[in-house]
Amino acid sequence: MTQHKGFGIIAALVALNLGACASANAHPSVTAATSPPQSAQPTVTPPSPTATPFPPTAFQPDGLSAISDSDFWVMGTQACAATCRVEVLHTVNGGSTFERIPAPPVDYVSGSTNPGGPPSVFGIRFADESDGWVFGDSLWATHDAGADWVHVNPLTGVTQLEPGANGYVYAVFEVCPPFSPCKFQLMRSLWGINTWTAIVPPGSPAGLPVIGVHGDTLWVMYFQRSTPLEWISHDDGRTFVRGSMPCEPDLDGSFDPVSNSVIWSFCATGTEGGALVSTSGGTTFSAVPRPVGEFSNAGSVAAVSALTAFIFDPLDGMKVTTNGGRTYGDIHELDGAVWAGFTDAEVGYVIVNEQPKGAVRLWRTSDAGAEWSIVSLP
Repeated sequence: MTQHKGFGIIAALVALNLGACASANAHPSVTAATSPPQSAQPTVTPPSPTATPFPPTAFQPDGLSAISDSDFWVMGTQACAATCRVEVLHTVNGGSTFERIPAPPVDYVSGSTNPGGPPSVFGIRFADESDGWVFGDSLWATHDAGADWVHVNPLTGVTQLEPGANGYVYAVFEVCPPFSPCKFQLMRSLWGINTWTAIVPPGSPAGLPVIGVHGDTLWVMYFQRSTPLEWISHDDGRTFVRGSMPCEPDLDGSFDPVSNSVIWSFCATGTEGGALVSTSGGTTFSAVPRPVGEFSNAGSVAAVSALTAFIFDPLDGMKVTTNGGRTYGDIHELDGAVWAGFTDAEVGYVIVNEQPKGAVRLWRTSDAGAEWSIVSLP
């Protein structure tokens, strides 16, 4: 669900949370933090979603985090204008009803028009019913289901955050010491506390880390450098083995794991983008020829299995492959998709910016994308 962001500018879309006002990067995967590796996946044919007519709502969904098929949170704003104060909705019944819970006192990043205003954020993640985070150029944590939020200091900003198994959460921080250049640091914390410690793979690699997390497995590839580098940990970031980086290190890319062995990546190539899949846990990635001109660099991937994945591209729409990326089919009803992710092999979500209608909607599937319906948000 993927995507990273440099602070002070909004980077190209890669697996993001995005609202109606503008765009901002994040690596959003909505897979539950402790989901076990998935078993046999269903065969999926290119779907033709049927929309349930629903009038536009003032609430604009920007991001989503799910811990099960029925329990998820939606971050958004109300009628983004001069300010876009973040709001958070919570459902425990798959979106049939929502409760508005307290949110940290921050703006959504694309709506921050006042330089002297509150901090900006673009992502939300929950690890369980109690522990969650809202992040961007500031990091906020709750350990009581949103009743209270703590501003985590002195770390300055977070480009990506993903919960894992065994009570751990991982994040990429942008640390900007006084009178020194900013640098990126991969860090880890336990869910219930706000103490973050550095994770340093062998060689203390420099660059921008981009991570994928599934259970106790952590994938890290490094950008903003001249040589490719990927490290993989199967023990919560304690030890690492070398992987095969699927993307160009001087461009951009993202991960979306399906299991500890199956992981998809979307990579920019300079003129266009493409998706690759690994069935060896990131040791190697597919050499399937990418359809020429199929995707822009702004695309990202939401994976269901080793064969089935959805590619969403704000420039080229939503597409699906059911043969590991050899061919793709269009899903025109979901054109304008700016974020997508799957909780498991069946349940997934898409946020669609329906321009020029001016509506931003949340769609949900419970059959691996064969059919989609609009989630009614209050």
